[in-house]
Amino acid sequence: MKSKFLSFILYYILFTPMLVAQDWSDKKEEKKTPTFVFGVNVGALFVNNNTASIYDGSNKNSPYGVQYILDLPQNTTFFDNYFNQFYSLEELPLSPTYKTALDIGIHGGINTSSNSSIFVDINFSNLNVEQLFTILIDDPTNIAIEPNYEQLPIIGEEKRININLGSQLSFFNKDKTNIYWSFFGNFNNVKLERNYIIINNKEFEIRHTLPQQPNTKPNGIGYGIGTGLGVKYKLSETLTTDLTYNFYYIKTSINDNLQEFGVNHGITLRFLWNQ
Repeated sequence: MKSKFLSFILYYILFTPMLVAQDWSDKKEEKKTPTFVFGVNVGALFVNNNTASIYDGSNKNSPYGVQYILDLPQNTTFFDNYFNQFYSLEELPLSPTYKTALDIGIHGGINTSSNSSIFVDINFSNLNVEQLFTILIDDPTNIAIEPNYEQLPIIGEEKRININLGSQLSFFNKDKTNIYWSFFGNFNNVKLERNYIIINNKEFEIRHTLPQQPNTKPNGIGYGIGTGLGVKYKLSETLTTDLTYNFYYIKTSINDNLQEFGVNHGITLRFLWNQ
């Protein structure tokens, strides 16, 4: 099934723009266009939260989560001095979410006609999850006082690479303006960089591997498809701006338990040099 899916993507990407370009050439005279295009991408990536729960500090996602850190003997003095009362873990983040991420990368393309092209994007982004967990602080000798609750940060840091291979087809191309639709296949890599809590300005790492093993970072490979709508404006014979919105339906994977399909969105501004 996976091989058929990938074969369909490659067939569509490579042959659709050529067939459409041939059909359009019978209806209108083709304009002379550059053969190669190179550019840089700067944009915003809005991702789903399918893999964000790995950063919640629970025993389900790591046996060395928040409770493990609180129970470590070498941390007891530090926590006792800070909380100065009986303390216990009250609540972990219920629904961790990713923040909007800066998405940067490179773009390369080949114009198969004035109205169609094939392209590849390679984009890099650093994602962050910033949530709060709750500690109950209580003096067991004073039954008249209600316990206090303190919320403390739990942080997740993640790197992603997205590779989009696809085609663009213009439906409006006049003077300096080119409006197009795109379709692409996506291949992605997700890698956990850090997961930690902060108490009294000190960071405590949440491990996702056994202590006696190297601290291998959870990661995974995913794939999917996407479509987009963009507008190009020609600034000069060699320089073009390209503003595009992309809709992704892709599988992301960070470990064996957290991998599923979901929807992502992206807005990108490209600066293109025509060769």
